[in-house]
Amino acid sequence: MSNQAFEKNALARNFSGAAKHYDAWATAQAEIASGLAHRMDRREPALMVDLGCGTGLLSALLLERYPKASLVGLDLAEGMVEACRKRWAAIDRARFVVGDAEDPACLVRGADLVACSCVAQWFGNPTGTLRMWAETLAPGGILACAFLIQGSFVELESAYHQAFQACFQGLRLWKAETAHDLGKAAELSVLHCEEESILARYDSARAALRSYKQIGAVFQGQPGHRPLGPTQMRRLLACYEQQASRQGRVTVTHRVQYFIAEKPR
Repeated sequence: MSNQAFEKNALARNFSGAAKHYDAWATAQAEIASGLAHRMDRREPALMVDLGCGTGLLSALLLERYPKASLVGLDLAEGMVEACRKRWAAIDRARFVVGDAEDPACLVRGADLVACSCVAQWFGNPTGTLRMWAETLAPGGILACAFLIQGSFVELESAYHQAFQACFQGLRLWKAETAHDLGKAAELSVLHCEEESILARYDSARAALRSYKQIGAVFQGQPGHRPLGPTQMRRLLACYEQQASRQGRVTVTHRVQYFIAEKPR
């Protein structure tokens, strides 16, 4: 599966700009990272890689779970990497690098664990990229991923369709069966594959939409992106508010697939 062609410099700017307030808004992402970490094997790896490490939500869990392992965090956004470097400045076994996970020059060969959480949807070629990393694993190495799959962001899609009688042109999230196709293509043994819905709740539709921007998950600067004007935004917000609960809260659904697979020894 290939995704739309992202302009990587724009992605890096958007996520770097969100680094300072990312953790305060990324409640669903934190829950998903925790869900992935707790599904991992207790076997202690020697070398771990966190693809798209962001501010280190998953990295922190991996370093805690595997106290003897070394970790390399890789992210396209310099602001995110700098946040990690400051947080773990005194820890020798953690190293954070600015780089593109889709670039073969950034590969870390011989890792015992390659992990990513809520990242693959930003890859231009998710299956090809993850297969590339799987091939570099040490024998018996683990690929552990939390994927956002179809069924995510249904509230926004529904509100957009109601407001404009058109489909929301967002991320092209993959189907649940795509992970199994990845496992077969990379000749991995699937150890765990499970789906879950994680809900983030907000006091208003405006706050729900703002949450995307606050974590950098926006299309600003991307080819063909047309931001909504004030009138269009008011219409979208009004339709989104119609989905509010009796308590006046609105949700953002994250449909997650936890996928853990092993390279043959």
